[in-house]
Amino acid sequence: MSNILLVSATKLEHNCSNLFGYPIKIVGIGKVESGFNINRILNECRPRIVINFGSCGNLKNHKPGQILEVGEVINDFYADPIYSYDSIILGKSNIKCFTTDTFYINSDNYHSEYIKNIIKCDIVDMELYSIAHACKNYNIKLLSYKWVSDDGEIDNWRETADLGFNNFKKLLKELINNKAFN
Repeated sequence: MSNILLVSATKLEHNCSNLFGYPIKIVGIGKVESGFNINRILNECRPRIVINFGSCGNLKNHKPGQILEVGEVINDFYADPIYSYDSIILGKSNIKCFTTDTFYINSDNYHSEYIKNIIKCDIVDMELYSIAHACKNYNIKLLSYKWVSDDGEIDNWRETADLGFNNFKKLLKELINNKAFN
């Protein structure tokens, strides 16, 4: 078994089963499906490091296809006053990812706490929080690299998915060559 495990939400983001000899596991789209699957995968594979990669929505001024290393992920679960938003620190990067179970569309109306938290973030996705939560519980190091695929208008997703994945492959190869995971 490999010490490094790559995980993504859907094969549509990459269309391959491994990169540079490291297996890619699909966790599914959304926090429930990805939470269930990442726990099963971690039990089966027992990696030392998990690298999550995939597309994300842009909330700031990042360029399509740009690779961002996530430093903090914020969960959109909100049940005030008994539970409010939660976050998990992944690393030293200043990039914040908001994980939600709905497509964030610029023109939609959301409650004020949702908006207050999402404007603190750089990007939005649908899986990272559940992956981070599971890795934290298993005491497994997690790195997350997201590429900007859209700006809240999902029609642009397919156009930039290939560009982002190619950029991620270059970054991963560089990290492997520099022995960043040893």
